[in-house]
Amino acid sequence: MERGILKYMQKIKNKSIVFIQKDKLEYFDEIQSRIFQFVFQPTIIQDLEIVDVGQLNVQLKSFIETNKLTVSNILFVVAESIIFEKIFQSVPNRNKELEIQKYLENIPFEHVSFKLIDGQKDYKVLAINKEFFAELKMVFESLGSKIVSIIPQSALAENYRNSQNLNSDLIKYILSHFDPLQKQGFIQTESNLPTPTLSGEEIIGEKQVQTPINQNPINKYRLPILLSVFVVLIGVLSYFY
Repeated sequence: MERGILKYMQKIKNKSIVFIQKDKLEYFDEIQSRIFQFVFQPTIIQDLEIVDVGQLNVQLKSFIETNKLTVSNILFVVAESIIFEKIFQSVPNRNKELEIQKYLENIPFEHVSFKLIDGQKDYKVLAINKEFFAELKMVFESLGSKIVSIIPQSALAENYRNSQNLNSDLIKYILSHFDPLQKQGFIQTESNLPTPTLSGEEIIGEKQVQTPINQNPINKYRLPILLSVFVVLIGVLSYFY
C-alpha cells in the first residue's frame, strides 16, 4: 500500500504554488494557468491560529473541488509579513542555541517551525506557526497532492521579496527555480541546527522540550515507614490510657 502511494506521488508532474498571507492564500495551478484565491474567514482562522479545524477542512476541500484544482506538487511560499524574524549578532562565547531557544519561547504559538540563516557577523531566525501550516498541508495531501516544501518569501530573488500578491513574473520565477527553492524550506533547515542539552532543555526544531536534570527521586519507602511509626505511637498511648 505505502509503495503504491509513493509510486503514485512520484508520477505527479503538475506544479502548483500556494502563496500564504495573513488573511488569504493564493493558489496557482500550472495546468489551468490560473490564480485562485481562498480568503480566511475570521470564524475559522484568526491571526494565523485555527479557530475551527473542522470548518477549515470542509471549506478548503470545497475550494479545491469547486475550482477543479489538479493533483500536483505544491510549493508553499509564506509571505514575509507573517513570519517572525530576529537577527542576532554573532558574539564569541555566547550560547547560540540558548539564544534561539529563548527567542522561540516568546513567539505566541504553541508549536513553531523555524529556519536558521547564518551570516558572517550575525545570524537570522525565521519562525512560523507549525500547526497552522501542518493543517493546510494535511488537507491538500488528503486529496492526492504533495507539499514539496514550505519556504519563506525571503528565499526568493530580491525583486520578489516584497511582492504582495502572485503575479506572472513571480510565478515564472518560482516555476523556473522550483527544485532549488525546495531546499530553502523551514523543515529541511531545522535538521541543520545542533541539538545539545542546555540546562535540561533540548532544541528539537520547534519549541524546547523540558527535560529534568539533577532531580532527586522521591523515596518511595519514606511515607509507609512514617505511617507505621504513627500507628505504633497511637497504640502505645491508647494502652497507657
